[in-house]
Amino acid sequence: MSALFYLFTRSLANSLIHRLKRLRQPKYLLGLILAGTYIYFYFYRFLFAEFRGSKLIISPEEQELWRNIGAGLLLAATLALSWILPSSRATINFSEAEIALLFPAPITRRRLVIFKILRSQVALLIISAFFTFVSGRWRTGIDAWTRTGSWWIILNTLSLHRIGASFALSRLHQRGLSDWKRRLAFLAAVAALCAVVYYTWREMPGLRPSKLPKGADPLTPYLNQFLTAGPMPWLLAPFKLVVAPFFAHGAMPFFAALPAALGILGLHFLWVVRADASFEDAAIESAQKRSALLAAARKGEVRVTPETGKARIPLFTLRPLGPQATAFLWKSFIRAGGRRTLGRWAAFFMALAAGSFWLSHQNAESPTPAVVTLSVIIGTGCYFALLLSFVLVGQQAAGQLRQGIAGMDLLKTYPLPGWQFALGELLGPVLMGTAIQWIALSIGTTLAITLASAHAADAAQPILLGAGGLALFLPLSNLGSAILPAAAALAFPGWMKPGEAGNAAQGGLEVMGLRLLLGISQLLLIALAFLPVAFFGAAAWFASGMFTDVFAWKVASVVASAGFIVLLEAAAGIAWLGWLFERFDLSGE
Repeated sequence: MSALFYLFTRSLANSLIHRLKRLRQPKYLLGLILAGTYIYFYFYRFLFAEFRGSKLIISPEEQELWRNIGAGLLLAATLALSWILPSSRATINFSEAEIALLFPAPITRRRLVIFKILRSQVALLIISAFFTFVSGRWRTGIDAWTRTGSWWIILNTLSLHRIGASFALSRLHQRGLSDWKRRLAFLAAVAALCAVVYYTWREMPGLRPSKLPKGADPLTPYLNQFLTAGPMPWLLAPFKLVVAPFFAHGAMPFFAALPAALGILGLHFLWVVRADASFEDAAIESAQKRSALLAAARKGEVRVTPETGKARIPLFTLRPLGPQATAFLWKSFIRAGGRRTLGRWAAFFMALAAGSFWLSHQNAESPTPAVVTLSVIIGTGCYFALLLSFVLVGQQAAGQLRQGIAGMDLLKTYPLPGWQFALGELLGPVLMGTAIQWIALSIGTTLAITLASAHAADAAQPILLGAGGLALFLPLSNLGSAILPAAAALAFPGWMKPGEAGNAAQGGLEVMGLRLLLGISQLLLIALAFLPVAFFGAAAWFASGMFTDVFAWKVASVVASAGFIVLLEAAAGIAWLGWLFERFDLSGE
C-alpha cells in the first residue's frame, strides 16, 4: 500500500506540474485567467459571502416529501445503473498504464480495489463541489460545506454499490445467468413492486385524485401517498438514511444524520473490499474502449459510446451523379448512426407526440395526477432533446470539418471548391439537429397551448409567437455554433487543436477557460448575426402594418424577411469557411 500511495501522490503532483508548465503558452494562461474569473464571480461569492436574500423555508411535510423523492431517485438510479443496465462482468476502471504495471505486480486484488477507491475520491470531491454549486446556490457558509459532504456520501455510496453489484453479477453470470435473463428478472420484479404499491395506494382511505378539491395541488398528495404506500417505506428506508444529510438544514441536523449515512457507506466499502471477484479481463476491455473514445475526441469526433462494429445502414442510397454536398450529407447520416439511430429518435418523438395528443383531449382545468405526471415527462423529454441538440450539433459539425485537416493535402486534390466542402460537412449535423429541435419545439408548444388554454383563452397567440421566433433562431444558432469552432481550427490551428476544447483527457481549469472562451465567442457571433435578422424582421412588421392589419400577413412578412437574412448570413459564413479551407497550408503550421 505504501508503493500504491506513492504512485497516487506522484501522479497527482506530476499532473499539477504538467498543467503549471503549459501555462507558459498564452492560450492556457488566458484560459486559466478566464476560468478563475468565472469561478470567482459565479461560485466563490455564494460559498463564502453572506447571502442578502430571503432563505428558502420548507415545511416539515414538504421536507419529508423531498426526502422521500430523493430516496426514490437514488433507489431508481441504483437499480438502473447497478443491476439492470450493466453487463454481467466485474468492472473497475484502470488505465492502460495501470494495467500494464500493476496487474503483473505482486499486489492482491483487494489492495488494487482499495487503491482505485481511494484514488477516485479526488474526482468525487470535485464533482460533489460542482453539484453543490449547481443544486444549492442559495446556500452559504456551513450549508455549502454540508451539502458538499452530502453529495460526496451519495456519490460514493452509488459508486461502491455499482462495483459491488458488478462483482455479484459476475458470480451469477459464472453460474449460468445471462444478461437478458437477469434484466428480465429485475424488470419483472420492479413491475411487480409498482403493481403492489399502486393497488395498496388505491385501497388507502386518504386523498384520491377524484376527491381532491378544485384548485388544489394534485401532485403533492399523490406523491406522498405513492411513496408511503405498501412496501415503499421499507424499500426507501436505507436510501432515506443516505440522503438525510443532504436535506438537513444547519450543522446540528447534518451531524445527527451523518453516522447512519456513513455506516451504510462503510458497509458498502466492506462489501466491495471483501468480494474476491476477477475483474482483470473486464478492466482490460473497458480500458480499450476508453482509449478508443479518447482517441476519437483528440480527432474532434463526438462519441458517447465506442464503435460496436455493427454495420450502419444508410438513410438513403447515394447515386453516382449529383450535387457534391449530397455525398457529405450521406456520410453525415452514416456517422450519426444510420437508420438505427434515427429510428430511435423517431420512436422517442412518436411517444412524446402520442402523449401530447392524449393530453390535448383531457380536462386541463382540473388535472389528475396522471395528467400532471405525463405533462412533466413530455416537457422534460422535449427540454432534454433541445438541450442535447444545442450541445452536440455544433460540436459534431465542427468535429467533422476539423477531421479533414489531417488529410488536407489529399482533399485539395479533389475537384471540389472549398465552400462545397464546408457546406457538405456542416449540412448533415445542422439539418439533423434543426429537425430534432423543431420536432421537440412543436410537441412542447402543443403541450404548452393545451395547458395554458385552460386558464386563458388567448394564451395560444403569444406561445405561437415565441415558438415561431425560437424556431427561426435555432438554425442560425446551429450554424453559428458549427462555423465558429471550425473556422477557429482553420484560422488558428495552434490555438484551437481538433478536439482539445472538448477532450476530457486534457482537464484542468485552463481547458475549462478555453471552453468558456469558445462559448463566449459563439454567443457573441450569434448575437451579432441575429441583430440584422431582428432589424429587418421589425422593419417588415411595421412596413406590412401600413398595408394590412391582418396578423397572419404581418407574421408571414416577418418570417420571410428574417428567413432571407438568415440564408444570406449562412451563405456568407459558408463562403468564409471555404476561403479559410482553400488557403490553409498544413505544412506551414
